[in-house]
Parts: sequence; structure tokens; C-alpha cells
Amino acid sequence: MATMSFGKPGVGVAYGPHTPSLLDSFPDSIDYVEVPFELLRHDPTVLDFSRRKPFILHCASLSIAGTVVPSDETVQDILNLVGKTDTPWLGEHLSFIAAERPEDAPGAEQYAPGEPYNIGYTVSPPMNETTVEVVLDSIASYRRRFEVPLLLETPPLYLTPPGSTLGQVDFIRRICDRCSVQLLLDLTHFYITSNNIGFDPRSELLRLPLDRVVEVHVSGVAFDSDTFWDNHASRVPEVILDLLPAVLERAPVRAISLEHNWPSRSPVANLLGEIERVRRKTG
Repeated sequence: MATMSFGKPGVGVAYGPHTPSLLDSFPDSIDYVEVPFELLRHDPTVLDFSRRKPFILHCASLSIAGTVVPSDETVQDILNLVGKTDTPWLGEHLSFIAAERPEDAPGAEQYAPGEPYNIGYTVSPPMNETTVEVVLDSIASYRRRFEVPLLLETPPLYLTPPGSTLGQVDFIRRICDRCSVQLLLDLTHFYITSNNIGFDPRSELLRLPLDRVVEVHVSGVAFDSDTFWDNHASRVPEVILDLLPAVLERAPVRAISLEHNWPSRSPVANLLGEIERVRRKTG
């Protein structure tokens, strides 16, 4: 099992179509691979790559900011993979993905029998004091079960969630003021939110509790219907990479993950170029 042991922030990629060939032909181009729990759960063969590169386990199943908890089976599966991957932490979205199933709704999804109703996409919650309490309860509950730190990932906002009384930065600050949780700062999500909600990304970035940021995500952006959207199939805009040095100056970042989901037929040179663009910003 490969383990993470690098001084300055490591640069890695989220597991995607190019990952096997990247590890075969250019193993020194990355320091680690970030892998979704949901992928490993349904394709355990991906775990074999952890012998070649350290793994960071990412997750979208705990529904940290929701009132419907995942099944015990799901939590146990996550626990098992935390151990098998030797991940240094578990990244999870500051969102929810599960909801109460309406009485007339169809049965459980075939891929997740016994689960609560799966929305199919992580959803940002109302940012208010009630949700702060929900998140704090979730963090406390999972801390009793997980031996590795839990990192909360900043979600993208495409609109202000109904019921919100706090901005996103203040919402995150309230949570961090009341517990010692660490953060996964998705710079692309933050940039998307700044454009959709309307604030200056650099000044608001500096208001975040950057001393809690351990991992950073970067990825592409799409613009459609007057809205900025998350897009893992395009290059990272330079304006997002330009925010990275300000974070690295203030945060104890250990890992910078390039999220990509380009088709396998896309030249691997494109991915190598993106990795190098990220590395240049790390100094």
C-alpha cells in the first residue's frame, strides 16, 4: 500500500478514464490519486492502483448537511474503505444527497437497495443556524466512528438556497467557530459561487478560515443560461489557478487535486499539461 509522504503540497488527480494509462506511462507526474468511495464500492478492482500511488478517499454519500442519514451498511462500507485505502482523511461535501422518500415514489435504486431516497446530486442546504446545528451533529456523530479526519468540501452555489440567512463564507465560519473540523476548499466551486451569487472571489476567499484548509480542488467551468457551472471536462481557467498562491500562503495545504473526467480518447498530453499548470502555482 502506497502512503502519502511529501513535504510541499502534493499534486494529484481525481480518478478518471486516463488514470490507468497515466500511472503506466507517467507515474511520476502525480503524487497521489483521489478516488470516490462510490466508485470503489461498485468497482473494487480500482483499489489495486493503491499499491502504486497513495489514495485519498472522497465521498458524496454521508449527506452531512441533511436530516436523512445514510444506512449503517453505507457507513460501514466507507469505514472499510478508509482502512483499505490508508487514506489520510475523508473528504465529504458540505451538502446533502438523501431525502425522505415520498409515499408514492418508486422503490430503492437498484444500485443502492435499502438506502434513503437518493437525489442523484449533492445539494447545498439552506445556510442558516438550523443547518449549522445539523452539520455540527453530523460531524460529532461521524467523528465517533472514523479514525481519520473529516474534511468538509465547499459546494458550488447556482442560486442562494431558499431559507438561507447567511452567506456561504459566514455559514462555513459559523461551523468552524464551533468545532475543529478541517476543510477541503474547492476553488472552482468557490469561483462559480462568486459569479452566480455576486461577490469578489479574492476578498471573500481571505475571509474563509484558511487555517483549516488541508486539500484543494481545481477543475473546469462551463457557462450556460447565464449561469456558471462545474465542469470536469474542460481546462481549469487561469483565473482560478491565480487564486491558489493566496491559499497556499495562508493554509496548511497538503494536497491539490485536479478533477478531470475527459474522454479516454483525449490525448494524455492534455492532462499532463494541466498537471504542470497546477504544479507551477505551488512554487
